[in-house]
Amino acid sequence: MDPVELGAARPVIFESWRRSLAARVDPDRHEAPVVYARDEIADLRGAHPLAHTVPLLKATLSMDDTIMIVTDTRGTILWCEGDNGVRHSAERVHLTEGSRWSEDVIGTNAMGTALATGRPVTVHSREHLVRTYHGWTCAASPILDPHTGVLLGVVDVSGPLKTMHPAVAQLVSAAAQLATHHLKQFAPRQHVLTLNFLNGLHADLDGRPLALTLRNAEVLTALALHPKGLTAEQLALLLYGERGNPTTVRAELHRLRAQLGGVLLTRPYRLDAVVRGDFLDVRTALRSGDAGRATRHYSGDLLPRSDAPVVREERVDLAAAVRRGVLERGDLDALLSFADSGDDVEVLERLRVLLPVADPRHALVSSRLRRALE
Repeated sequence: MDPVELGAARPVIFESWRRSLAARVDPDRHEAPVVYARDEIADLRGAHPLAHTVPLLKATLSMDDTIMIVTDTRGTILWCEGDNGVRHSAERVHLTEGSRWSEDVIGTNAMGTALATGRPVTVHSREHLVRTYHGWTCAASPILDPHTGVLLGVVDVSGPLKTMHPAVAQLVSAAAQLATHHLKQFAPRQHVLTLNFLNGLHADLDGRPLALTLRNAEVLTALALHPKGLTAEQLALLLYGERGNPTTVRAELHRLRAQLGGVLLTRPYRLDAVVRGDFLDVRTALRSGDAGRATRHYSGDLLPRSDAPVVREERVDLAAAVRRGVLERGDLDALLSFADSGDDVEVLERLRVLLPVADPRHALVSSRLRRALE
């Protein structure tokens, strides 16, 4: 679909294109980013509430010449099942486990748009913003927690243009409703708290977005880094330094409990949940000596606006360790990924040497390096 044709697009596609272009998704150059390695996917699947529904979804949506996909709330593909030939084609365009398909990173697509709107969506051929996917048709539908109504992820069926039957969209929606009903049979799961604080402030509890202040995020960072718990006095020192006041901290924790409920425990203060987060993923990868994985998860500084001692120290440690690992490894993909998080002169200089002059990225890196040196 060209811009001239956009005015005639269905409203759901028009609005999705507008959101995607505002997120600076390039129709000609973007591809879905792979954010988790294969060995990480198993852990994510095991902790995800939709794991119980996958056998049912596979049985319901098993069709020739298609693949069935289940994502989490961030658009990360956790399961991809189906026709082997289609799977091989899908892998070539990153339509596979570990890749992220939210609108803000890959533009209009059925999975990302269903997540953005909370409604079933079919995206056909040139309705995809990124031209790489014009040969595909995809139908996706949200799956909700039957007890809370919170979005848990989406189920999607994708396939080449000529193989998708028009009735697939209705079948996918019906399968999503079956999955929601199926979840009623299971006991309440352990809470999952997700903290994505690298270069931003995003968090959710069991898939429900949290409206956090910077101080809330600082408290959660401290508790995530000290899973055995902290006293009010210890938290005061970590958050405010020597001027910290335990009374102030208790007031902050009281306000935070209004959002977290029973997840925030006392005596000592700790989190009764599976805690996941981008900065924790980086930390784990660094401890295991996996610089490549650390770089994939490192998208920028930890809570850049925070001046809390616990955050400041962790921010410096993470940035330095990732940078050192990237430079020592000398891997082109790792260097490019780290360069996206800021204009580091040494990293840009290394990239300028490694990239062939004919590679379009060489000119981009050279331009960024000139600006960084000005």
